[in-house]
Amino acid sequence: MAARGSAARQAAPASARSRQAAAQPAKSPRPALGVLDRRHVLDRARRRQARALCLLSGGLLAGALTVAAAGHAMLAATQLHTDSMQAQLASATATEQNLLVLRAQLETPRRVLNLAEHRFKMVAPTGVTYLQPVNPGMSVERAHQSHSKTAPNTAARDHSTH
Repeated sequence: MAARGSAARQAAPASARSRQAAAQPAKSPRPALGVLDRRHVLDRARRRQARALCLLSGGLLAGALTVAAAGHAMLAATQLHTDSMQAQLASATATEQNLLVLRAQLETPRRVLNLAEHRFKMVAPTGVTYLQPVNPGMSVERAHQSHSKTAPNTAARDHSTH
């Protein structure tokens, strides 16, 4: 009889469980559907639009900051290049000035005379004689003209004999 009573006790809770399971709907992965009023639908749409607007404005802000940073980097690179070129220009200008001073020192008459006397063993002349320009006159011009007239003829005769 004891076995019978315990079986009855076990059967009773099982039937109670099945009644509770029948009373409760089966759990499904989908949420329960219901009717929503228009205000709730509009609120959800506004929240969605606000979220999209925030994302769009955040994206635009990030893009603008990226463009500004790229522009700043390009400006800095250009400034570095300009500074480098200015330094090269200053160096080249200083070198040119030094070369001009050196050239002026090398061209001094005292240095040229010293090189001529010691290195090339030249001596200073005891006296300088200047020649007066001569007017060739008519006789020299005629001789030159007659020579130029006869020169082509003699050349033609030389070719004919060969």
